[in-house]
Amino acid sequence: MVLVSLIVLLVGLPVAAAEGGDGVTRVFFGSRAQLAELAARLDVWEVVYAAGRTDSGYVVAWVTEQDAARLATAGVRVEADRRLATAPETIPAYPCYRTIAELYAQLDVWAGQYPLLTELYAIGDSYEGRPLQVLRLTNEATGLDKPLFFLMANIHGRELITPEVAMAFIETLLTGYGRTPDLTWLLDHHRIEVLVSANPDGHVRNEAVQPWAYWRKNANPTYGWCDGTHFGIDLNRNSGFHWGGASQYPCDETYQGPFAVSEGETLAVQGFIGSLFPDQRPAGDTEPAPLDTTGIFITLHSYSNLVLWPWGYTDTLAPNAAELAALGRKLATYNGYTPQQAVALYPTTGSTDDWAYGELGIASYTFEIGSSLDGFYPPCSRYDALVEPNVRALLYAAKVSRAPYLLPYGPDALDVTADVEWAGEAQMMTVGAQIDDRYNGGRPISGAEAYVDIPPWEGGTPVPLVPSDGAYNSAVELVGGTFPLSSAISGRHTVYFRGRDVDGAWGPVTAAFAQPVHAIALAPAVLVAAGRPGAQITHTLALTNTGLVSETVTLMQSDTRWPTMIALSSVTPSSVTLGPGAVQPIALTVTIPLTVAEHLVEGHVVALDTVTVTASLSGTTELVRTAVVHTHALWASVLLPVVVRDAVPITAVAGRSPGFWSGGGWGR
Repeated sequence: MVLVSLIVLLVGLPVAAAEGGDGVTRVFFGSRAQLAELAARLDVWEVVYAAGRTDSGYVVAWVTEQDAARLATAGVRVEADRRLATAPETIPAYPCYRTIAELYAQLDVWAGQYPLLTELYAIGDSYEGRPLQVLRLTNEATGLDKPLFFLMANIHGRELITPEVAMAFIETLLTGYGRTPDLTWLLDHHRIEVLVSANPDGHVRNEAVQPWAYWRKNANPTYGWCDGTHFGIDLNRNSGFHWGGASQYPCDETYQGPFAVSEGETLAVQGFIGSLFPDQRPAGDTEPAPLDTTGIFITLHSYSNLVLWPWGYTDTLAPNAAELAALGRKLATYNGYTPQQAVALYPTTGSTDDWAYGELGIASYTFEIGSSLDGFYPPCSRYDALVEPNVRALLYAAKVSRAPYLLPYGPDALDVTADVEWAGEAQMMTVGAQIDDRYNGGRPISGAEAYVDIPPWEGGTPVPLVPSDGAYNSAVELVGGTFPLSSAISGRHTVYFRGRDVDGAWGPVTAAFAQPVHAIALAPAVLVAAGRPGAQITHTLALTNTGLVSETVTLMQSDTRWPTMIALSSVTPSSVTLGPGAVQPIALTVTIPLTVAEHLVEGHVVALDTVTVTASLSGTTELVRTAVVHTHALWASVLLPVVVRDAVPITAVAGRSPGFWSGGGWGR
């Protein structure tokens, strides 16, 4: 969309005109009402206010010959903007920007590389039949019913930096999973959906060998064809919430369409978002969503260096204005943009962020990426400077999507650390963090907690942390603690940190990995198998060194009724030496006797034997792992004739109650 600034000398973009011919023009206004009228009809790129004023200045806009004639008739002052070249090159001059085909090809690559973390699907088609591709990012093994963050880019075709930010966000999450603690828990416990381009037809018109530089709208000529370069609908004026205040003229760049949700792209996006998020806000423009509302929607635009939130259609504050502003200001601390209500720029109707909040109550935002010096086609030298701060802002949004109207009020947990060491025969965990409320209200800290492996929202056990100076009394506190680590947990641990301010507001968690120096795992914890008398049953366990150094592990088995042997040795104890990360298969062979003695288990007559395998680090009695192995005989009454034994399981003999011992209870 646009940029708000003082009147200053601006340099560096594309195109010029005003006196005849299409081009970029300064159009002056003397009131907020005039600004609203200009924004409703013109393709406004920037709003530049006079020094110390918010009601006068000029807009930088793309003005057609018809626009220029209309403005002249109305007596509006205009000036050509001589900064801008008349025929800008598009993607060929900017190799850092991918075409739609290249963007979609990369999504296909990621979906193939990360099948357990991604799902790629089309939510609909553009006017010209291109799919609207959404990539879901989450660890599907932990389910899909999770707090949700939806990111959308490129609803205006010419805003080429926006899909690049979305792609960088995706890549950061995928390549960081399993390596970076926060990125790992985000995909384990949250769900992220990314629509890389909501207007692929418009993007294509800004690509190579295309005559339509700065194409904004979609490609639908049905509702008004001015000429070969002026048609289509502005998809960010076509949404179904307070539609109807933008341009009614098909030649205008802000043409809203003939009716709300007239476009297939709009219908697909609204339908998809509606399927993701529950409606959490009561009907009516004045009713707030509850404070425990979940979910965030962000749409990426360029340019203006702004973070915007609803409402855009009116000066009236949204019912959740305080909460929207709290998160908006926090997001702006990452990208350095100006945070404000959307209407402060100029009124807009039918926008996607107003719709998402107005209809569903979810926290909704627009990022306007880049300054007037960047424009719609920022030079590739600016790529990283524009992308990286916004990726950081998006990661924070993903972190607080569980409770976006609550968590931004709480402090951040920064510089988190966690280490595990032996103290005598016990493993001790030492943790530390900086709890910081300076950018969340500046209130004093009142507490901090750590959770090992199970986060607070899943009922984890909090470990209170202690301030290093002995008292919680400032907006920044260094905290820490040392506590015993449960020996039932093997390998790398995830430690979740969070802080609370004096108003009782908890901030989002930040995670650290803690890798014990000494750790082993024996899996599975329970094994069950069955066979006929005389059979040999082999159970396979996996012994893993999940620590950081080589270990010698001693294996022992409990007494058994039936002949049993660990494959590493015919005698116990046996031992094996494993390097870090090494896995040793353990074969436990049980021979079922030809004559099976039955016995009672929980009042049921069964024929089974149980052996417990114990793995312990040599030189310590503290770090021990166990696995319990149950072996069943398929029948017990071996005195029956063979033909009967072959046909009748034990549980059907002599009126016994049918059943099968599973190791954890009696099942039927």
